[in-house]
Amino acid sequence: MSRSLAAPGRTVVDTAALVRSGELAAVTVVAEALHRIESVDGVLGAFVHVDAERALDRARAVDEMVARGADPGPLAGVPLGVKELHPVQGWPYAMGSTLYADRIADHTCTLVARAVEAGAVPLGLTASPEFGRASFTASALHGVTRNPWNPELTPGGSSGGSAAAVAAGMVPIATGTDGAGSLRIPASYCGLVGFKGTYGLVPRGPRHRGVADNDHYGALTRTVRDTARFLDSVCGVDPYDRASLPAPVRFEDNLDADLRGLRVAFTTDLGNAPCDPHVAEAVQTAAEKFIAATGAQRVAADLRIDDRCGAAFRTLSAPDVYAQLRDVSAGATVHPTLRGYLDAAAGLDADALADAHEARALLVATVAEAFERFDLLLTPATQVPAFAAQGPMPTEIAGQPVNHWGALAVTFPFNLTGQPAVSVPAGRVGGAPVGLQIVGRRHADLLVLAAAAAMEDIAR
Repeated sequence: MSRSLAAPGRTVVDTAALVRSGELAAVTVVAEALHRIESVDGVLGAFVHVDAERALDRARAVDEMVARGADPGPLAGVPLGVKELHPVQGWPYAMGSTLYADRIADHTCTLVARAVEAGAVPLGLTASPEFGRASFTASALHGVTRNPWNPELTPGGSSGGSAAAVAAGMVPIATGTDGAGSLRIPASYCGLVGFKGTYGLVPRGPRHRGVADNDHYGALTRTVRDTARFLDSVCGVDPYDRASLPAPVRFEDNLDADLRGLRVAFTTDLGNAPCDPHVAEAVQTAAEKFIAATGAQRVAADLRIDDRCGAAFRTLSAPDVYAQLRDVSAGATVHPTLRGYLDAAAGLDADALADAHEARALLVATVAEAFERFDLLLTPATQVPAFAAQGPMPTEIAGQPVNHWGALAVTFPFNLTGQPAVSVPAGRVGGAPVGLQIVGRRHADLLVLAAAAAMEDIAR
């Protein structure tokens, strides 16, 4: 089972160019993708629903546009995987839970709708742990999702199905969510690009449920340019998402920024997070190459994340989990992680909420002050190498015991602050890739992606 199934395949940008020019039919592209799914997904478990008929119909519509001289859009004919937390009208909407195994979506989220308007062809739904609340991808409903680089290992979570699908060459892009690292951690373990934009950059309407303001939408791709193309296709104000932001200037046109003189800090631990020494070594090497190659100026990170932030995150997120489960019978079986959130929700009072908001405000202030000293912060995208596909999450890192937040300690703080962060490949540890996380100030999304593009060039 450990034979690698990772495969490069065409990029988003190359596929769209070939389809728009008429050199390659969208039907051919989609048929190839469906064949790849059929060939390898029995081992990997990346997709939980495939709608070949609907995908081929959509591909034929794209080809008809090209035949009559119309432009299908910047994602023309690009096969798209959709994380099962994103509703697509007429498709299952179980969110990885047996509790909603029979539910069918009655609407399509803005993210997918805009991708389709830009020419993309959704093929089906990719696996998530139950409600996306783990950093490995396994559920009682769908089973275990495996890493194409080594199927004994996890592709990460909670966007693990999307990451496995892209890394295995089933699709060049798949959507994801990031509530505590769920784009960046799978990107790290699968050798992909996983970008979490400034909070509100990628719209989440309609009917997004959540009050914690931690949840970000995005996609997994093989290249930074593919991510930029996707962002240019889907970003912009969404009247159904109160947090949505106007689209900035085009991302794809701003990937070649001059990074000389930028102040760059590096830390393996954000001051209090144990890190596997092999991961630390690989990521530090990548960070040093980045600083040297770009002409950036290295400065001390001098940043420590308050220990209370993990508890604050759980307190603020608990109502979101409760909202998904409040209509479910009290005796229903749910994943232990979800049970922890439900227990936290049951114990909430005004003091607990006030303490959590105070901890978050302090974190925002602490990180903002640190970013007055530097422009970019480099860290591991996760402090542990890929672990067993079936879990559980690590309980020890570098000889230190950790709780649920241990393997998320360098990612979830930037969900609380709403800052842009991206994982780009930085090497391999223990049979799978590891990623370098690049973090910027809020609204510095262009700079973060330009830095990611530079790191991508350095690693080639």
